[in-house]
Amino acid sequence: MTTTLTFDTLIIGSGPGGTACAKYLASHGNKVALISKELGGECLNYGCIPTKTLLWTTELLERINEGGATLGIDVQNVSVNWPHMQKRRGDVINKLKKQLAFSVQQSGAIIIEGVATFVDAHTVEVSPINGGEKQIISAKNIVIATGSTPRKLAGFEWSEKIISNKEILEMPALPSSLLIIGGGVVGVEFASLFAGLGVAVTLAEAGAQLLPLADKDVAQELERIFTRKKITILKDAKISLDDAQKFDKVLVAVGRKAATESLNLTAAGVMTDTSGIAIDELGKTNVPHIFAVGDCTNGKWKLAYTAEKEGVIVAESILGMNPIPLNKYSVPITIFSLPEIGSVGDAENGANGELLIGKSAYSGNAKALIMAGRDGFAKVIADKQTRKIRGVHLIGERAADLIAESALAVANELTLEDFALSLRSHPVLSEILKEAIENCK
Repeated sequence: MTTTLTFDTLIIGSGPGGTACAKYLASHGNKVALISKELGGECLNYGCIPTKTLLWTTELLERINEGGATLGIDVQNVSVNWPHMQKRRGDVINKLKKQLAFSVQQSGAIIIEGVATFVDAHTVEVSPINGGEKQIISAKNIVIATGSTPRKLAGFEWSEKIISNKEILEMPALPSSLLIIGGGVVGVEFASLFAGLGVAVTLAEAGAQLLPLADKDVAQELERIFTRKKITILKDAKISLDDAQKFDKVLVAVGRKAATESLNLTAAGVMTDTSGIAIDELGKTNVPHIFAVGDCTNGKWKLAYTAEKEGVIVAESILGMNPIPLNKYSVPITIFSLPEIGSVGDAENGANGELLIGKSAYSGNAKALIMAGRDGFAKVIADKQTRKIRGVHLIGERAADLIAESALAVANELTLEDFALSLRSHPVLSEILKEAIENCK
């Protein structure tokens, strides 16, 4: 017998976008059901959290190997325990998953495990993941937040050798050699991770620079550091299956595609394009009561934290509020390579008009020297006429944390003088931004 349930809002997908939307709506009195295939989505289970957990251990290992004696720490025979790293990865995921489940339930939303398929524009059928009775759920509003899946490379089929970001995290042992196809964010993070653990890494990028969308100076600095770490870099690369056979493992990291295949969007009348579900700046689809957020859409940013913000914006729309659209220009981009990268706004190689550019090296920053940091810089880009800050780019110690204040500056169209008014302590890493501003000319 099929169970039928009715809600004010049905949310399909329990990643950052779906859970944020569910909690906001439920805390404002909306009757909400959250359909969850895997609570936390790609970010918590196979993306943001597990990779950064492993990278943290790798960073500690690099610090000990590269500068332990200099720092006054004498350690002999330091080695990698991959099974223990894997156990810690699982422990962190499970702890965060429990916290997430608790927060969703505390808000008043109901979590229903399963996979949803549209029956019509107000109704879905939910199939339990492990079999069992299906449920029919209807709702006044529906939010799609199903995320994305790894994009396949033409001519390459998934196998024991050719793997995605999911399988590489679950390897029982470290490979002796690894080919990474794709020099974007995912590629450089995994290159940092496995090279730091002693794996022979080759990083192949089809374009002319690593991180094709990054500021050119940042990309060049990362390439310099990777070369020093003995990562083999291939640019303008065309990799064949024969090339791939020379490596123990091949990670395909050439982008992602919207995870919408199982939804039967045609039954709901929802339109899509080549990038995903078509939405406006408030997450509305062509069907008035159906919304979409995150990676499954044709939106510009495919990030966990932009999906989370989009989830709140959609919730506010459903509640009849007047949400402010996401300021796509001031979204901070963080890359957890070793060293980290943080960027916001215009890159020099993509900016128009007359510019003022200032740089400051980490090697001249007192806190970076205390931390034994030697690589990287901060770069500030401003408009020559208005002196408004148009972009900030960092590569080096804790760049992913430091970029937050720069995002605030870009979002509020602050001038160089406005930004310089903020007094910084000493010694702190953020002094590097003050010095880059002072060097703008």
